[in-house]
Amino acid sequence: GQALAAADNTMNFITVVKAVAVRNGLYADFSPKPLPDESGNGFHINISVQENSGKEVQNAFMAGIMAHIKEITAFLNPTENSYERLGSRKAPKYVSWAHENRTQLIRVPSAINSHKRFEVRSPDPMANPYIAYALLIYAGLHGLEHDLQLCPASDFNVYTAPAEVLNGLKKLPGSLYEAAALAEASAFIRKHLPEAVISAYCQR
Repeated sequence: GQALAAADNTMNFITVVKAVAVRNGLYADFSPKPLPDESGNGFHINISVQENSGKEVQNAFMAGIMAHIKEITAFLNPTENSYERLGSRKAPKYVSWAHENRTQLIRVPSAINSHKRFEVRSPDPMANPYIAYALLIYAGLHGLEHDLQLCPASDFNVYTAPAEVLNGLKKLPGSLYEAAALAEASAFIRKHLPEAVISAYCQR
């Protein structure tokens, strides 16, 4: 229910902003990289996971997302312009996470108890929020079901880190073609999305 409401709110926000812009003789551009030499438009998705038993579940949920993020990327970043944003001006390039670090795929802000959350920073506004939220939830649930272990935090700036450190990290897809190929070959994607949706996103 909360995820559906959040997706509805996202669509409403974009519609209202565009309408207000037009009314004032402007154009609101939500494309991932409208200006080549400026920061792009990100769609950072904040997720809070709680278990009624009080058991720590956030790490396994994050691990599930990181395990499937490359297969999901075609749906989080569905245009060629999306890949002009990734890897530049603090937009993520690697499958990594850290506390309070805005150069990583997943950032975990400082918080306690019910305020704990993490932020997935790769998606952009061209993503369909209903599909994006669903895939992230399914990936996180996979992490919980299989008790996946979260890799160590990458507490460094990926834009200034030496090559020998970065070589140990997996990269996000570098193009829509690569992302679509990973999605098409993914059993995880085929389990959770109908063929018509996969075909619509993965036509190359």
